[in-house]
Amino acid sequence: MAAVHKKKRTIKLFEGFVILLLMQSTGTFLSRYFDLILPGNLVGLLLLFLALVLRIIKLDQVEEAAGLLLDNMMALFIPLNVGLITILPRIKQEWLAIMVSLLASTVLVMVVTAKAVEFSERGRKNVKQPS
Repeated sequence: MAAVHKKKRTIKLFEGFVILLLMQSTGTFLSRYFDLILPGNLVGLLLLFLALVLRIIKLDQVEEAAGLLLDNMMALFIPLNVGLITILPRIKQEWLAIMVSLLASTVLVMVVTAKAVEFSERGRKNVKQPS
């Protein structure tokens, strides 16, 4: 019984990874083919989101694979961290510009988020509550 459950879980994980990789590959292809500003990974993520919203893909199909990737996210960032070490001299030269852009973008995201919440709350108050 446990072997059957393990086999089903493995198949479900494999199916989820295939779907996620297919979406990423499609996004990368579209981004390169149409010379889009957005990177292929983001286009793939948007395609996955659309497929989930339109129910072309069911959440159950990718949920377990996505959860496994999220659980092991730190291991996936190791190549990025190693890459940062190789450009450390450049970072030392440009640290002020990097810090200014990080702070400015953080403040901008906070302001936009606050305005979005304000707008959402205002809209919620205008909707009449059913009695």
